[in-house]
Amino acid sequence: MATPQPAVITIPITSEKYVRWWQIARGKGLPMDQQKTLEMVRTRAADIRMIVMSFTISHVGLMLVLGFGGAGLADSGIQLSLATFIVLGSLWCLAFMDDGMQDMMAGLSDLDGFEASAMGQRLAKQPIIVFRIVNVVVVALIVIAELMAIY
Repeated sequence: MATPQPAVITIPITSEKYVRWWQIARGKGLPMDQQKTLEMVRTRAADIRMIVMSFTISHVGLMLVLGFGGAGLADSGIQLSLATFIVLGSLWCLAFMDDGMQDMMAGLSDLDGFEASAMGQRLAKQPIIVFRIVNVVVVALIVIAELMAIY
């Protein structure tokens, strides 16, 4: 009986598909097509713009309700529903935007030459954590102001 031989996987390396040593060292393997990566980054940027627009419109609407609600806002059930919407809606928007920013930064770091560009160097000086903290602080201040207006 012949002993089974282990399977050998070969990766064809042509001028179209290539593996850089630093991609192997970073555990990335074969790179994704640069155009697909750029399209994914654009899609996530559009997602971020849309969540900011949704957040803004919903909170402007809420401020109109608070401003013109009158005596109807004195009901504790209405106050609770508005407070729930404010807190949960803001947490959802914050989580969605944070995920989108992380995806964008990861996609941009996968683009060839991004780190050497002026934008890449600027983002290296101020990492994504700065933007994440600012987003949390701004959303928290908005939520606190709206909850103070309700109660």
